[in-house]
Amino acid sequence: MKNLLFLLFLYLFLALLFSMEISISQKYTVGVSPPYIDLGEVERGETKSVKFYIISPSNDEMLVKLIEHQDNMDFIKSYSPILIANYSEEDVSNWIRYFFNPVVLKPQAQPLQTAIGKVTNWREINFLLSIPKNAEPGYHSFSIQPEPEFVGQVGGQVGVGIVAVTKVNIIFRVPGEAIRRGEIVDVLGEGNKVRIFFKNTGTVTMKVVASGEIYHNNKTYSFSSARELVKPNELKEIVAFIDEPLQGAFDSKVVVDFTSDKVEKKVVINFAKAQIEISKPIDFTFLIYIIIAIVIILIARWIYEKS
Repeated sequence: MKNLLFLLFLYLFLALLFSMEISISQKYTVGVSPPYIDLGEVERGETKSVKFYIISPSNDEMLVKLIEHQDNMDFIKSYSPILIANYSEEDVSNWIRYFFNPVVLKPQAQPLQTAIGKVTNWREINFLLSIPKNAEPGYHSFSIQPEPEFVGQVGGQVGVGIVAVTKVNIIFRVPGEAIRRGEIVDVLGEGNKVRIFFKNTGTVTMKVVASGEIYHNNKTYSFSSARELVKPNELKEIVAFIDEPLQGAFDSKVVVDFTSDKVEKKVVINFAKAQIEISKPIDFTFLIYIIIAIVIILIARWIYEKS
């Protein structure tokens, strides 16, 4: 009977705690309106003024910092997958200039009409997007995420309390032919390291990942690299690792994927023995000179004082 009462009490306690967490997350959610902005075509050298709104169902005053994120490929895939073939992944963070950052989000006298209804806690956000004259062609995209904190009535920070946030996605196109293309130039092996040399032969920056298999007797070694950023006409060394070091020549298959397409190459990789770095002995010559100089100075001072 005692065990049953204990379990019932525990269940009620957890249910109450869970319901409090849900109500808090709903109350302190910060969103954006609209969820995305399509600026259309923007010329090189042009500056666009862009605005959106941050909103919250909370009645509390908050300090909100605006942070841009560059890796927006997932948004492009959901927005319009056909744009990926003409998409540039160059860094646009230096193209963005906020009028104010951070900003204070607080209830307004006039409610704002949004797609989900009227909200009273809102603020208009304005920033400038300046396209440089050497911008790559094609579609570009980034997102801005509001990262809020509660502030007290006197404006002092009292701690992070936001459970959920959303972000606004901005997309635009720079004129010109955007080409996503590349080739595997060479592949080398060293111990358990696979070195893939990939050249971007297109006109836009791409994020690429290399993977592949190495065949040795009845065993297959698989490898995969981290994602790397490769600019147009850049020859990039991409490094991946296998489970154990190899030595000799092995049949292999290497793939470099850049989302819109991929290139594959069957190649014999020559694995050299991993170089062992031998640490050089410490050179004490300079230290010896300093010690000799100090001794000479001390002797000279002693002779001077005696005379």
